[in-house]
Amino acid sequence: MTIHDYDVLVIGGGPAGSNAAWRTQNAGLRTLVVEKEAFPRFRIGESLLPHGNALLRETGVWPKLENAGFIEKYGASFLLSNGAASKEVVFSQAIVPGLDKTLQVDRARFDAILLDHAREAGAEVRTRTSVRSLSIEAEGHRATLETADGTVDVSARWIIDASGRDHLFPVELKRALDPSEQPRRVAIYNHFRGVSRALGKAAGNTVIVRLPDGWFWIIPIDAERTSVGFVTTAAAMRATRAEPADLFNRTVADSPALSQLMAGSAPVMDFHVTGDYSYFRQRLAAGRLVLVGDAGGFFDPIFSSGVYMAAYSAKLAAEMVVRAHRGKRALSPRECRRYSAHVKAHASVFKKLIASFYDNDSFAVFMCAQPPFTLGPAITAIVAGHATLTWPIRWRFYVFLLVCRLQRRFPLVPRIDFAGMETVAPQPVPAR
Repeated sequence: MTIHDYDVLVIGGGPAGSNAAWRTQNAGLRTLVVEKEAFPRFRIGESLLPHGNALLRETGVWPKLENAGFIEKYGASFLLSNGAASKEVVFSQAIVPGLDKTLQVDRARFDAILLDHAREAGAEVRTRTSVRSLSIEAEGHRATLETADGTVDVSARWIIDASGRDHLFPVELKRALDPSEQPRRVAIYNHFRGVSRALGKAAGNTVIVRLPDGWFWIIPIDAERTSVGFVTTAAAMRATRAEPADLFNRTVADSPALSQLMAGSAPVMDFHVTGDYSYFRQRLAAGRLVLVGDAGGFFDPIFSSGVYMAAYSAKLAAEMVVRAHRGKRALSPRECRRYSAHVKAHASVFKKLIASFYDNDSFAVFMCAQPPFTLGPAITAIVAGHATLTWPIRWRFYVFLLVCRLQRRFPLVPRIDFAGMETVAPQPVPAR
């Protein structure tokens, strides 16, 4: 049997995989990308963050994205579902310069552009190809790939796993998870035509509508279509005993803010449901295997951190792999620990901000038009993706978290009226 040999096997052709593949191939490592689906293919997670633009510029793909006709995103708008509070976050007002705007993208086109860019750099790309097994060898791994024509074995010194939440092949590294501090959540989503948009630059904003135990995202992805999703707890969804589409529509109908935005809109496809929204593996690297993007972990997408964390972890992983490869060695335990700690520390900034979003008192601090101690520009920088906590951001962020805790006992900012935001009541199961 002929075994095709590579320096790097990247599993998954999404943003994490394509970014990692471009970086390793560009460094001179022979790279193979395998992707189980044919591109272009549907994905959610259409909103980018300004701080991630630099990562895409480093690979040279940014001009292609700018020329693709995607909607420009200058900020985000946050609303309470009962209409009692609203706030617009404008990225140009961040404490860090250069975060003025980014893009809202159709993920089918966006992911295809990134994967084609890795291919143009010299990486070999095989779509409709799945990894069915991995085995460790003396200086790398052997992988069995399943294609439309049967199976084939390849060997690679390095595995970069960018396969997202998929568990198509057993990997010991992906078994143990960090304890979760959040309830299990699910998302019900679709693309719509006819969703109302603001005027001017705000037309490209992501709109977040806060609910009693969840939220809605509204993301413009082209001149006609808008991505709309409802995130709630798995327990709340079960309690309603409703079909996903029915629960989605009833929640819209019960919210004045959502009803106004969605009036006259129509879905363009069937509703999708996704679960397992917040998790992280305990270890993200071992030996000659590294997890990147959603394969390593993912937090609730309120602040659109998914694509940014995919590109960020891919950069760290690729640079680490290239260094070790040139040294003709596997990753040291210390390198693996540092990589895991670095990625998790970066993600934990978003995690803390997400926790403040779900807590009513903390949400009041976030929504305050003029937060105390000049905190606003620093929080805007983090919402724009700047999770590298330089000192001007760090001290303000931790004061923000302190104010959030104090708000529970002492109203340091005006409280928000959550009246009328009851959870959609469970419906009786019809008799058969």
